Amino acid sequence: MSFIPRIYLDPHEFEALASNKDYAIPASTAHYLGTVLRLKASEKVVFFNERDGEWECEISYIAKNKGTIQTTKQLRLSITPLGPTLVFAPLKRDATDLAIRMATELGVKTIQPVKTLRTNTVKIKEERFRSITIEAAEQSNRLTIPEIKPIVSLFDFCSSWPKDKTLWIAVERCAEYHIEPNSTEKCRGDDGILIGPEGGFDSSEIKNLLLYDFVRPLSLGNLILKAETAIVAGLSLFSQHVRA
Repeated sequence: MSFIPRIYLDPHEFEALASNKDYAIPASTAHYLGTVLRLKASEKVVFFNERDGEWECEISYIAKNKGTIQTTKQLRLSITPLGPTLVFAPLKRDATDLAIRMATELGVKTIQPVKTLRTNTVKIKEERFRSITIEAAEQSNRLTIPEIKPIVSLFDFCSSWPKDKTLWIAVERCAEYHIEPNSTEKCRGDDGILIGPEGGFDSSEIKNLLLYDFVRPLSLGNLILKAETAIVAGLSLFSQHVRA
């Protein structure tokens, strides 16, 4: 088959991969490969994680809920997770799921939900978020999975943010607040980007955010974007300048 599936192996639950060794795979992975994808013995699968890198493997045995694989060659070495922190106010379920997926595909290292005055929901299902990030990483060819942080209040988060890193905040209608937006040309790969809730930040939140020396306002253009669109636009702009 021309399509070779990529599967994430949790390094906390699976032993380290090494060359030409046999491994029993988790029951859920065996079910997916054998029942859903209908793969058979001798077919190829790629397994990866941030600890072991990426490995091409061959299925030795596959059944309904169990299977074994043998590593054949390492495709990529392990890496230290890099990337920005996405700070955002959770949205309605489908919009939040989309935001998590897009953020993973765009290379964020950490996802930090925060409560603002206009946050729609404070219910965070971290396991669901993790499943979405794993699926997005498998699809997008990245080796690492973003860390999902527990939800905290906006200003509790700001109090703990490292003062030597910039936190870029997307501000709608900068002119109304007499704000001159900054250029992301000076951004660093480990900075943070803060996207507000549906309806935007409350004016009091913007004023208080700008009191922090590490905060830099950022404009995403003249149009008013939906929150999930703003996340994609902000991260795309951010990564464009980091790569440059």
